[in-house]
Amino acid sequence: MSPRNRLDQTTGIVLAGTHPWTNTAFDKLPPRVLLPVAHRPLISYALSWLRDGGLGRTSVCANRETQMLESRLHRHVPPGLRVSYHEDSMPRGAAGAIRDAADRSAGNVFVVADGTAIPNVDFFDLLEAHHASGAAVTVVSHAEQGRHGKTLQVPSGIYVFNRSALAKVPERGFYDIKETLIPQLHRSRERVVAYVADGPSPRVLDAASYRAVNEWMTERLIATRTVPEGYVLSGTTLIHREAIVARDATFVGPVIVGPGARIESGAVVVGPSSIGRDASIASGVLLSRSAVWRRCVLHEKVVADRCILADDTIVSAGMHTFGEVVVPPARLRNEAVRDTSREMGEAGPFELLRRMSRAVLGNEAWSRSPAA
Repeated sequence: MSPRNRLDQTTGIVLAGTHPWTNTAFDKLPPRVLLPVAHRPLISYALSWLRDGGLGRTSVCANRETQMLESRLHRHVPPGLRVSYHEDSMPRGAAGAIRDAADRSAGNVFVVADGTAIPNVDFFDLLEAHHASGAAVTVVSHAEQGRHGKTLQVPSGIYVFNRSALAKVPERGFYDIKETLIPQLHRSRERVVAYVADGPSPRVLDAASYRAVNEWMTERLIATRTVPEGYVLSGTTLIHREAIVARDATFVGPVIVGPGARIESGAVVVGPSSIGRDASIASGVLLSRSAVWRRCVLHEKVVADRCILADDTIVSAGMHTFGEVVVPPARLRNEAVRDTSREMGEAGPFELLRRMSRAVLGNEAWSRSPAA
């Protein structure tokens, strides 16, 4: 069968249903698949990966957030990709959701990606390896060093399923992939193979992993000199044409500044950091390695390091905040507004200033505002 015919019989499926297991401020944010990563919803990276692989059809499987997903993802669906949405009103588990989506599709092969991960796998090589192996299921994994020097193969949240494998999933009830479906396929002597990727696919599980993924993607955009529409690359900073940046604002390392954002005189932004649409960074602010979302306001002389500042957050003048998730009280219904899981050993404001100064003096990857 030609590669084109294989693609015509292949459908993408993105798993978007998430369930918070804790009660931190991070878990009170929007669904993980919608969290902004380098100014894009996290799930949009999986959609782009499938489209770039040549697929024209993809199903998004979600739970109670299906309507919200559809409305917010509308303008982020890549051109040429037709997306349908399937709501899991009763908990079906990952395998159950995949079967339900497959039943509404004419495809025979299904490439499945987790909506909380950014696929970092060669799509074409994966699909060719799956067909060449004759497997019912291909599981994408990556190697990690475990205890006692042992190498472990860790699933990346990406699979390729033949329709025949999904026939093992019951029409009703909860059914998981790793704990239920794959063991059943082994018992039935169905072929399940591993595709070992060169590295992990970055995945958001909690506040720390979200910061890491946002930093990774910000660094990657700058390193590959990828300039999204409407942005200008100046040194190691991507600045939207509609942003307003003071001539003496300083950027250190990779930073993305969104449309309508305002960076005032004397502000210092240390990357990897992202500043969202219509955010305001006042004079004398020191912002480091943080994700600032839409319409946030950081007043004069704020120091913020390794923080997630959710939409509409206001940080009062002179406040110092380190390793925290800050959410407006209205969004938490008057509950605690901070995630207290602060990392041990975080630098205080004076130590942070010292490190930042050392970076500026010892590294050329910094600049004044492009307007300077």
